[in-house]
Amino acid sequence: MTLLDALLAVSGRFCEARGLSAARTSTLVFGDGKVLTRLAEGRDLTTRRLELAMQWFSDHWPEDKATWPPSVPRPPRSVPAEGAAA
Repeated sequence: MTLLDALLAVSGRFCEARGLSAARTSTLVFGDGKVLTRLAEGRDLTTRRLELAMQWFSDHWPEDKATWPPSVPRPPRSVPAEGAAA
């Protein structure tokens, strides 16, 4: 599994769990609604943007609705989970 495959697997599971389109999720993660579609079509991404995206997904993961794909390493959260005591 490539790093882009891992990102697309995580984003796909996130979209399904949250009931969001790829375009909406792409806007939330990248500020551009076309990035995830472009990646699925074979375009590329810089390493830094990929790392930031994976961190975004880890920080915003819907723990109550989906499990992180087991074949994809998950970055540790950089922000407290929503609803967690500070």
